[in-house]
Amino acid sequence: MPESSSRAPGSVSSAKDEIGLLEILRLLIETKKARTTADLLKYASQYGAPEAEDRLRTLEAENVPLDLAFDAISVQLRLVAHKRSNALLAECRGQKVGLILPLPPDFSKLFAPVAEVTFLLPDEAHGSRHGYSSAPVKGARACRAAVQEMQALVFDAFREGDNFFLDPSAADLLEPKLLPAGIHLIAHLRPHRDPHDVPFQPGSAVSCL
Repeated sequence: MPESSSRAPGSVSSAKDEIGLLEILRLLIETKKARTTADLLKYASQYGAPEAEDRLRTLEAENVPLDLAFDAISVQLRLVAHKRSNALLAECRGQKVGLILPLPPDFSKLFAPVAEVTFLLPDEAHGSRHGYSSAPVKGARACRAAVQEMQALVFDAFREGDNFFLDPSAADLLEPKLLPAGIHLIAHLRPHRDPHDVPFQPGSAVSCL
């Protein structure tokens, strides 16, 4: 179960981005930077994923070849990510959840069945993106007012270690001093950093999807 927002300000959920690690391992194999199961173990250790590290250590000890080791760790990481996402959605059941755009259009389908969803569009330059189930609250001022009614906020971000990078308009809306106390921050992690991204230092704990 994801940790709550009662942790130290700026901390990140201890659960790592399993799918992000999986994509990194896949890329290392495709680029021939990982040629053995031991190489996968080394990179998992550097990433900071102890469960994956333990599993890969066992596979290496059993002399499991690279392709089979990757298949095995893929299943494990996807299952862990699935269970963690379900637990996080359960925490949001019945709550008012703000989805800060831009986000993948299909992402709202995760929260809509369990929460009262409001789309927030602080930068109307992103208004060309469509496919959302309801009209968003538009403009920075209107979004800041709407945020005061929210119990959770979801935003799109790239993460590198404990550092987040996100759209400037989302970062402005998530300014810690402007958020209500106890709000739950949830980052939808993407595998790449966009050129316009800015660094973001959260004022409370962040759970990751």
